[in-house]
Amino acid sequence: MKTNYNQLIIIPTYNAKEGIIKLISEILIKAPYAKIIVVDDNSPDRTATLVKNKFNSNPRVSIIIRENKGGRGSAVIEGFKMGLKDKKIKLFIEMDADLVHNPNDLQRLIDKSRKYDVVVASRYLLKSQILKWSLKRKTLSRLANLWIKFMLGISLTDNTGGFRCYRRKVLENINLNSISSKGFIVLTEIAYQIHKKGFNFGEIPIDFKPVDVNRSNLNIRELKEAFYTILRLYTISTFGKGKIK
Repeated sequence: MKTNYNQLIIIPTYNAKEGIIKLISEILIKAPYAKIIVVDDNSPDRTATLVKNKFNSNPRVSIIIRENKGGRGSAVIEGFKMGLKDKKIKLFIEMDADLVHNPNDLQRLIDKSRKYDVVVASRYLLKSQILKWSLKRKTLSRLANLWIKFMLGISLTDNTGGFRCYRRKVLENINLNSISSKGFIVLTEIAYQIHKKGFNFGEIPIDFKPVDVNRSNLNIRELKEAFYTILRLYTISTFGKGKIK
């Protein structure tokens, strides 16, 4: 019997060989109606080769290899664009490659998408847990999310979490080509566009457990980019000046 694969899971990767095979293997079981696109930024650790060798014969797994390191946000957008070419895909899910996002939570995301246009796996709901992070890091992350919510009015407790499910109509009605920011703040810029289009958001609680608490994808350049992106979007939202580039 032919399976109707109407979900697409996009996994951006860069030096993700430690967990990527386990992650994909679990997704194939936990999400039986999903296809997977790995978008790899030419990882020096040969993540792409590992994925191709393991899943080359599996029609549910495909891989895009980009020549340069373009960042998580642009990798996900590239996956969206590829997935939108397949009219059978109705749900688009993004998640990280390092097992920080649990495949066991996929079905809850999918189930909640029956009522909401976008569903975010939030680290900041009452039933959520953030494990291993220091109090300082938890506080800074929480304050950043509260600031984003206050500045842009997006009805999310977690504006920077990268485990999300979008209905097809959402991605068809926002301008993916206009996303100009880099790094993690792309998540906020996408959410801002969705918010301005009038789509609704739902959230589910998760246990967030970083694999390596000493490794961070953030750097000073990305933090500056995030700060100026929020100010730019706030200016557009409040004064109607400028544009979403």
